Amino acid sequence: MIKRCLVLSSALLLLCAILAGCYGGRSVGHQEKTGSVRVAISSPDVRQIKSVMQDESSIRPNSTGGELPTQVEVKLTNGTTVLSQTVMLQNGAAEVTFSDVVVGPWTIIVLLKDAENNLAYEGSCRVAITADQMAQASVLLQPALGTLELTVDLTGIPDHERVAKLRLYKDSNNLKSQTNIEREPGANIIFALVSNLRPKTYDMMIKLYDDNGDLVYESLWASMEILPGRVTKADWDFSSGGVSIVVDCNDPPSPPTNLTVALSENEVVLTWNESIDSDLVGYKVYRRQVPFDGFKVAAEVSHSPGQEQSFMDVGTKSGNTYSYFVTAIDTADNESSRSNEVTINAP
Repeated sequence: MIKRCLVLSSALLLLCAILAGCYGGRSVGHQEKTGSVRVAISSPDVRQIKSVMQDESSIRPNSTGGELPTQVEVKLTNGTTVLSQTVMLQNGAAEVTFSDVVVGPWTIIVLLKDAENNLAYEGSCRVAITADQMAQASVLLQPALGTLELTVDLTGIPDHERVAKLRLYKDSNNLKSQTNIEREPGANIIFALVSNLRPKTYDMMIKLYDDNGDLVYESLWASMEILPGRVTKADWDFSSGGVSIVVDCNDPPSPPTNLTVALSENEVVLTWNESIDSDLVGYKVYRRQVPFDGFKVAAEVSHSPGQEQSFMDVGTKSGNTYSYFVTAIDTADNESSRSNEVTINAP
């Protein structure tokens, strides 16, 4: 019995010696090496934004919030591990330090929020934590995307019962940036929630269509300021106005008279009397090759007040017969009736 105990004791001692050799004398449950990271945050140079519309706009904005960022949430993530701290900005700046962070690559996420916990700016970067070292992080912050909450009351426009769809043009610089909203049957209010808008001032407009795709109404362009991370509420109404229509008749000028044609040094020369209209700017000379062509504009000639008007046609070909007439043009681009027609054989 005593011999058996001695044998078991010797075996245990030998096993312990083997295990000690395999682990180099270290404790099996040793701790991971750690480092630290310091994140410095400066508030972007932002103003206290309020959504201000032009006086003539038919949009009535009611943008929530608008306060400057006051608090910072900083997250340190690696896989599913998340370390987080929230601090207040002091004079537009703050600093966060994470200590005893396990060595490895980490992602830093910075969220700037206002007193109502609305997100205003955000940014992220990667940082390498090394043993017994203090890493420094620099995060570029960008304005958070905003949202437009649009309410359209259809009762202000005539024949609004025909409206089946609303199309919102979000940006006058990009007419393809459209959002289509279907009207609920019988509803007089159309509601739309447009998200992921970059913070800036947009020029927006709406068009209303019926079931056949025919245009029922088109609005004017109106300015709308989208705030970082906020919901900008806009009530689009259709306040009535007035229009004064002035009708002014602008008759075409009187036609040129006494058109003649002659040859000068083997060139065809046209002359005619000037028109008497005060707003005259010039003439159009029409030509056709007889008998094959129809009349086409051969030239446009400027008006020479107080002088006989003339034109030398260098586009003719020898042996062909040509006919001409002339019309007068005024400042409104009105064209007179034809002058008399003349014909000549080109030499």
